[in-house]
Amino acid sequence: MRKPFQGYHRSPETMAKTTPARTRPRPTSGPDRRRRPASRRNTRIRQIVVLGLVALVALIAVRGLMYRGDVAPGVEVAGVAIGGLSPDAAKERLRAELGPRLGATVSVAVDRQKAQMVPAELDARIDYTRTVDEAMRIGRLRSILLPFAYSASIDPTITIPPRPRIPANLRLVAAPARSAKVRIDDGKVSVSPARNGHEISARGILLAATRAALAGERRVRIESRITKPAISTEEARSAANRALEIASAPVALNVDGRRVGALSTAALENAVTVRNEDGEPTIALSPKALAPAIAEQLGDLLRNPVNAMWDTNGERAWVIPGRKGRAFDPRTAADAVRAAALGGGARQAEIALNAVDPGRSTEEAESYGITQRVSGAVTELGDSSENRTHNVALMTGILDNRLVMPGETFSFNEAVGPRTPERGFLEGRSIVAGLLLPSIGGGVCQVATTLFDAAFDLGLQINERTNHSFYIYHYRDGLDAAVSWDGPDLRFTNDTGHPVLIRAAADSSTMIVNLYSAPSDRTVETITSERYAIEKPKDRYLADPYAPPGKIIEYTEGQEGFSVDVTRIVRQNGEVVSEAVFPSKYVPEATTFLVGPGAFPPGDNVTEEPPFGWESPYSPVDIAPLS
Repeated sequence: MRKPFQGYHRSPETMAKTTPARTRPRPTSGPDRRRRPASRRNTRIRQIVVLGLVALVALIAVRGLMYRGDVAPGVEVAGVAIGGLSPDAAKERLRAELGPRLGATVSVAVDRQKAQMVPAELDARIDYTRTVDEAMRIGRLRSILLPFAYSASIDPTITIPPRPRIPANLRLVAAPARSAKVRIDDGKVSVSPARNGHEISARGILLAATRAALAGERRVRIESRITKPAISTEEARSAANRALEIASAPVALNVDGRRVGALSTAALENAVTVRNEDGEPTIALSPKALAPAIAEQLGDLLRNPVNAMWDTNGERAWVIPGRKGRAFDPRTAADAVRAAALGGGARQAEIALNAVDPGRSTEEAESYGITQRVSGAVTELGDSSENRTHNVALMTGILDNRLVMPGETFSFNEAVGPRTPERGFLEGRSIVAGLLLPSIGGGVCQVATTLFDAAFDLGLQINERTNHSFYIYHYRDGLDAAVSWDGPDLRFTNDTGHPVLIRAAADSSTMIVNLYSAPSDRTVETITSERYAIEKPKDRYLADPYAPPGKIIEYTEGQEGFSVDVTRIVRQNGEVVSEAVFPSKYVPEATTFLVGPGAFPPGDNVTEEPPFGWESPYSPVDIAPLS
């Protein structure tokens, strides 16, 4: 009887030879002498890798600590390497390397215009602080990880003035676009062609020149930006066919349905223009050109608004009511005339008149509470010329009825403006070094001194005041004020809490300033010191070819110099609110002698040449011939 099949039997040696290694059973017992060396090698490799990573991290940390607070390695600015430097050292290197480059001459071409530019001379600068701050923010981690491969370059931060002084011929490149214009002459329509414009940026030009200089380039070319006109030539021509229709006949003007005048065809022809309406060129009438013709026809129907003012009598002040004005809107009126001219009807335009409020209403003026005189001053003009009294009257007219609001600082120079012939000022005389010399605007210090005295006596805060160089007898000691357009100014602040009204007037002998405001319990006490630091006048000898030959004649009497202090104590409701000392120092005025031909000053004195503009008191006809 056969035994059941129990599978093939293989010896262990046979199985070892025929079974793949990955499927062989691992021995359950006994030493595995062949696998132990491989395990040790793997462990050693892992340890080396870990140690390498630790070493790399340590190296990165050490390198990071080395450049902490410094610019990252590999960073440069405009070709100047600053990597690894502290911020201060980086700034110094940039100043040394880049600063001289700004002094290089760069040839700049804008369209067809060329000019030489030196950025440093045009106030182009490098902001080294901002440049280094930017350098500190970049590349820090990458430069540490890639110490020999990383590099970065940044542009320096350049500062340009808001309005650079670029060469004049470069500025000429800029030109506005010019729209086409339609004109009517003797019933014939003509079109002035349009022109493209060119825009440039003065700051952009200087910036480009500066960047070129920093890069070592000596030439740079810039193109202007072309701008298109609002109305092209073709558009104007297509719209011009209606121009003759507008000016074909007069247009009547009505106000509230009543005829008040008419615009002539000449006035209409002069105002014809083309404008863009909703993207379409349209024949229209220029409000600016047509408004004078409309105003002439309306005549007395128009009225300027009148601000509320004050009248005074030397003690009290009261409000003169303001008055509304009547006016028309030029754009609305021009459109009404155009609609009437092109409407195909009776060619009548209705002009709407609008009420115009004054700048200061009666109610506003009354709310200021200006009812009484609170301070005043009077000065004598003395022996003034007609030109000088004219100038004083002109300046008082400018200052009269001026308001100084609470907290406002008044400036004499800003209020009066430049003293020039174009503004009506005449040539007068001013005293320079004891001599009368020609001066435009003579009398200005008379006006300033009178106003200063009034402001001083009201206790207003004096911000700026300068005494004359020498004493003028018709002003109070230490209470004069010298001003000039390009020099000293008189400035004071209204600290009373109420508006202050200036009233000023002058005649041939006197000037007066009165200040009006709301009633106040403010009082002012003035204490003037004795004159001190007295200086005696010296003698001065001027050569005068017209003086009597061989004679020395006293021309002006000298005047001693001195110092004086004025103390002002201001009280409000009996309480002291301010106390200030106003010092003044007057230099001595020399006694002046005129030295005729052939005469010599006594002692060690020398003869001086008179200043330019001085005129001798002697006429050439008074000179006796020398024998």
